[in-house]
Amino acid sequence: MSGGLDKLFKPSSVAVIGASANPNKMSHIALRNLSSGKFSLYPVNPHEKELLGRRCYGSILDVPGNVDLALVSLPAPASIIPVRECVKKEVSVVIVTASGFKESGPEGANLEKELIDAVSGSETRLLGPNTMGVFVPASRLDTFFIPRERSPRPVSGSVAMLSQSGAVSISFLEKAAASGMGISACVGLGNKADINENDLLRYLGEDRSTRSIAIYLESFSDGKEFSRMAEKVTRKKPILMLKSGRTLSGSLAASSHTGALASSSDSVVDSIMRQVGVVRAYDEEELADFARALAHVGHIRGDRICVVASAGGFGVIGTDLVESSEHGAGMEMAKLSRTTIKSLRALVPGFTSVSNPVDLTAGVTDAMYDEALEILQHDPGVDGIMMSLELQPPGVTDGLMDVAERRAKSKGAPIVISAFGGERTAEMLVGFERKGVLAYPTIWRSIRALRVLAERGRYLRRTKTFSEDTR
Repeated sequence: MSGGLDKLFKPSSVAVIGASANPNKMSHIALRNLSSGKFSLYPVNPHEKELLGRRCYGSILDVPGNVDLALVSLPAPASIIPVRECVKKEVSVVIVTASGFKESGPEGANLEKELIDAVSGSETRLLGPNTMGVFVPASRLDTFFIPRERSPRPVSGSVAMLSQSGAVSISFLEKAAASGMGISACVGLGNKADINENDLLRYLGEDRSTRSIAIYLESFSDGKEFSRMAEKVTRKKPILMLKSGRTLSGSLAASSHTGALASSSDSVVDSIMRQVGVVRAYDEEELADFARALAHVGHIRGDRICVVASAGGFGVIGTDLVESSEHGAGMEMAKLSRTTIKSLRALVPGFTSVSNPVDLTAGVTDAMYDEALEILQHDPGVDGIMMSLELQPPGVTDGLMDVAERRAKSKGAPIVISAFGGERTAEMLVGFERKGVLAYPTIWRSIRALRVLAERGRYLRRTKTFSEDTR
C-alpha cells in the first residue's frame, strides 16, 4: 500500500462498481453526481447493459485502459472480490462505501482485514470503508451518495475538509454553500483501514489550491505521526480540528460509529495540538467559521482589537466580547494613537466617541466607512478590526461591498465584519464571502474569528515563521 494520492483528487478515469439503475439506490445517486465530472466514467454492473447513457461493464477487469479511481458501492461482504479485482486491474485508489466492517463487531473486523489484505503489498490505495468518499468541486468529482438537490454543494475554493463522519461532512459543505465559502476538497475518512488523516495531511500540505485544512476526527490513527505531520504543515498553512470523543461517553459513541479506539485524555490531546499549532474547534459552526477565517486572513499579529460600529449598543456588545475572558475572547481593546483620534474626530460628528469602540453613528455613509477603516488600519496599535456593519442607515448603499473588499485586501490591520438584518443582509454576507471578505451574521462569531487569527499569529511568531505577507 504505497504511492501518492493524486489520483484520489485528480482522476482522469472513474469506475462505479455496483452502479444501479434504481434512482433511489446510493450507487445510482453517486453515479449521477459523477456524470458531470471532468473524467471518463465507467458504470460496472454485470446485470445492466447501459446506465445514464453510458455502457455498463460486467467487471472492473472489462473496463478498457487504466482506471485511476474506483468506487465500490456494494454491501460489505460483496465488496471484497471487487477490491481484489481492482488490485489486479492496478487501479490507483479504491473507495469502499459500505458500513458493516470493524465498527460493527468481530465479524465486520474480519471483513475489514480481508480488505486490508487485498491491497497489502500492491500500489492500490484504499479509502474507507464506511465512507462517502471524496468531493472536489474544481473537477466536479463527487462520489457522495446524497442528491445535490437535497444537499447543495459549495463552489471551488481554498478550504479542505477531512471528516470521520459523513453527516459532519455534509453539514460542513452545506454551511459552506450557504455562506459562499469555497472548498478545495472534502474527504470522508471512514474507518481508515489504509488511507488515514496523516496521509491526507501530507498531501494537502503540498496542495497549492488548499489554504486551510479543517478536520473532524474521532480517533487518531497514529498520534505521534499526526503530531509530526501537523507540525510540518502548520508552518505553511493552518490546520483546525474538531476532535470528538472528548468524554468517556463520547469515546464509547465514537467506537460504535467508526470502530475508533479510545483516545488519550482530552487535556493531553489539547496540549499536543497547541504545541504543533493546530487550532481547536468545539462544534461544527466553529469548524466552518474558523476555516473561513484562516483561509481568508491567515493570522493577525496580536490581540489588540478595535471595534467599529454605527450603533453605540453594538459597539458596547463588541467591547465586552473582546475583553471578557469568561464570556468572550479574552483579548485587548486597542488604544488608539493621538493621530488616529485626531483624524477620526475630523470625520465623525462632534457628539460621538472616537475612542475604541468607534461610533460612526446612524449618519454613516459608504465614504465614512472607507475613510474610518483606512485610518484605523494604519494605526500601529491596532492588530485587528471588528466592523459591525448595519445596512439600515440611509447613507449606506450596496457600494459598501466594494469598500469592504478594497479595505480587506489593502495593507494594514485585517478586518472582520459582522452584519445584522434580514434577506438583504444575508445576500450581502454571501457576496462578501465570494469577494474574499470575512463576514459573519453575529458580533460574537466575528470576535471569535479574530481570536483564532490571533492564536495563529502567536504560533507563527513562536516558530519564527510569522510574516505580514503570509496572510
